[in-house]
Amino acid sequence: MLHTVYINIINNAIYWMRNKDERKILLDYNKISNEIIICNSGLKIENHRLEKIFDMFYSNRPNGRGIGLYLSKQSLNENNLDIYATNKKEYNQLNGACFVIKSLN
Repeated sequence: MLHTVYINIINNAIYWMRNKDERKILLDYNKISNEIIICNSGLKIENHRLEKIFDMFYSNRPNGRGIGLYLSKQSLNENNLDIYATNKKEYNQLNGACFVIKSLN
């Protein structure tokens, strides 16, 4: 289940980094907060889109279907996990898109 979420997020990252000189993807785990952090050096998600990107059929990507992040969130929620996007500096080390996966407990 996590595998498909990673694939979706990394595939999106590759698309949004295509015009960047420096292309980086960071996968990290915070033992203290028990959170998985996935961020990239592509385009930052605008603050007003941070929650919308998980809505069914919502996409800012040309020809995007808007189902990947929706299905990722649904799949994680069914397994007592959640995902959210953030621009907070303590998470978003590469100043692009940043996602955090955490337990719902």
